[in-house]
Amino acid sequence: MLLFALLAIAGLLIDLGMARLTQAHMQSVSDAAAIEGGWQLAMGADEGTTRDAVVRRAAEMSESWGPHRIELEDGYDLNDDGKPESSQTIKRDTLGEPVRPMLDPNNDNDIAGDIVLGEYERSKVPDFLPGQPIGYDRSPAFEPNDEDPNSILVRLRRTGEEGIAGGTSAERLTYLWSRGSLLDLSLKGAGIAVRSETIAKLAPVVAIGDDAEGLLPTALDAAIPLSQVTAESYDRESLMDPVDPKQIGTVVENDEPTNPEGIGYLPIAKELSSGQWQVIGFMFAEVTATEVRPVSLDESGYQTANASASFLHVANLSDELIHENRTLTGEAIARAPVLVRSQQIQGGTP
Repeated sequence: MLLFALLAIAGLLIDLGMARLTQAHMQSVSDAAAIEGGWQLAMGADEGTTRDAVVRRAAEMSESWGPHRIELEDGYDLNDDGKPESSQTIKRDTLGEPVRPMLDPNNDNDIAGDIVLGEYERSKVPDFLPGQPIGYDRSPAFEPNDEDPNSILVRLRRTGEEGIAGGTSAERLTYLWSRGSLLDLSLKGAGIAVRSETIAKLAPVVAIGDDAEGLLPTALDAAIPLSQVTAESYDRESLMDPVDPKQIGTVVENDEPTNPEGIGYLPIAKELSSGQWQVIGFMFAEVTATEVRPVSLDESGYQTANASASFLHVANLSDELIHENRTLTGEAIARAPVLVRSQQIQGGTP
């Protein structure tokens, strides 16, 4: 008797382990797709281009790992819920077919959709979160907004749901090894629901990558005072000389830079409470012998950004410096996506 109990427990653990592995893979896909969508927003792409890029990225990622289908057929319905739970056999016709969760572009921007553009405010995240969210509403922290979004939400589902506005769902995972256990019959018949959900938000850039033989934009060897960026008045004569133009926190000297010309990320400098001028952010600009002009990546001819908004790429930042960076506003500020919510969700409710 003990042996049968141990086998039943082992079967349940195998099924749950496979569900967690599938869930982790789905989370990797939704993370990558949300970051791709964030980059599209950062580079000024329109809504349609952004949604298409997210769908393509998710499809590419799914292709690289996609699980294979195991379905059951026949059997007996022991509790009259319309779903067989006993004496089923593996369906050979579909065995081994790849499962490829595909995202719906959700052009109407429904909150329950696969791809939702919106505004995310960390300060509005509730202090006490439930163990599992109920429904697909993520307010007040995330509100749908496709007019001027600062964030993008991406979902993948294997829940067997139908009729989701702007959303899709593949079938649930099958309880395979644990069908002989004492697990509730309704659970055996329904299968295991897994989801992943990611929100990527645009944040001011904190670090710039190296120049890859002219293929990627890099930091210009100059800095412009924040006051000019705020006033949208860019004076070529006001440029300053940063010690290292590739990350925030760098000390800026009030000297004329030696070689400031080019197109790339122009550091933004401000005098902090210490009395030192330091880089607090970046704008994308073209600097010539006569002017400083904000430009977009598309205008510059570059197809890919070369920046990060993650503080993991810089060290020893003061609270004041972090605050100055994160409160930068304005269309000229260079931004990059960061993950603000990456959650694996399981259970019977969204």
